[in-house]
Amino acid sequence: MQHNANSKLDSIQILRAVAAIIVVFAHSIRAYTVHVPGYLQDVPQSWLSAPWFRDGLGFGVDIFFVISGFIMVHVSTPYAEGRKPASDFLLRRVERIYPPYLISTAFLLVLTAAWSGTASDDFSLWRIATSALLFPSLNANGLVQPILGIGWTLSYEMYFYLAFALALAIGRARYLPVLIGIIAAVWTIATIAGSDTAQGIFFRNPIVAEFLYGCLIAYLHRSGRLPTVPLFVVLPCIIVVFAASYLCESGVLPEDLRCIYWGAPAAVLLSAFIRLPVNRERPLSRLIVFLGDASYSIYLVHIIFIYQVLSRIYPKLAFHGLIRYVDQAVVMTFVTSVVAGIVFHLVIEKPTNDWRLRSRNKEKTVTA
Repeated sequence: MQHNANSKLDSIQILRAVAAIIVVFAHSIRAYTVHVPGYLQDVPQSWLSAPWFRDGLGFGVDIFFVISGFIMVHVSTPYAEGRKPASDFLLRRVERIYPPYLISTAFLLVLTAAWSGTASDDFSLWRIATSALLFPSLNANGLVQPILGIGWTLSYEMYFYLAFALALAIGRARYLPVLIGIIAAVWTIATIAGSDTAQGIFFRNPIVAEFLYGCLIAYLHRSGRLPTVPLFVVLPCIIVVFAASYLCESGVLPEDLRCIYWGAPAAVLLSAFIRLPVNRERPLSRLIVFLGDASYSIYLVHIIFIYQVLSRIYPKLAFHGLIRYVDQAVVMTFVTSVVAGIVFHLVIEKPTNDWRLRSRNKEKTVTA
């Protein structure tokens, strides 16, 4: 098998692609089952509308969180050894996350204003500022989300990056127990305080533990102590995820335990995928790895595309009889949203990252 410098992470990129795809599929289903548009009320409804199935696909977010924890440990060596400052770690994360996110948010603001002719009630200066910073705030529906709704996961990403950078600054090579202590302390204080502010709700959500799962997996993997997890565990993990989703919908399982009933299967999947051999000479492997590379863009723009673009096109298609089933709308939405994310990746995200890397290399050359 041919390997390149990044081959050891190709399997993780494949898992990223899976996570992005199932999240897009979940939102594509939700757009035409939970929020059935008037122009599709009279067409046959979707067999995909079962809440336990639709919501179970949200498991992709938990996969993203576990992968993030893994990647942070993977890139931590120069910081843990003191060769680079923790501030550089945080700066690189900010440079990676914010430009595509801010462009996506601006795109949403412009489209919403253009379609409606006025600014949304949710577009106050406070909401725009907190959304831009990914600082937790409540939207018009009382949910802790920025203006670009799916950005709630990025708020947790930034919280974790801040905690990780602080742990590196304090603990250096022993950053992992410091990190666990920081996360546990913040969660404990927020839980005891019981505040119903956006910040209180945000910090007492135990979903942040999923980042720590990824950190521990990376630590065990690097030390050679991670048990071999066979790939066939994918099936039992899927069963657990959807069974938990069904029990959650039935009121048996509380949502607060998501970090266990979805976080644990996500951690198991990551452990199984780490050693998955990937042959880049195969077109299918290259395609899936590419989708993993584009997963951030796909995740960012798919909601905008579903609710701000396709919602303007589909009524005309339905009027002319070109959409006859909700399932057809779901599939069309899923495919076109993924394509839109790929375009955003190629046109916005990748050039931005390439420019950032070139700038850093120029700085190194000047200072050398």
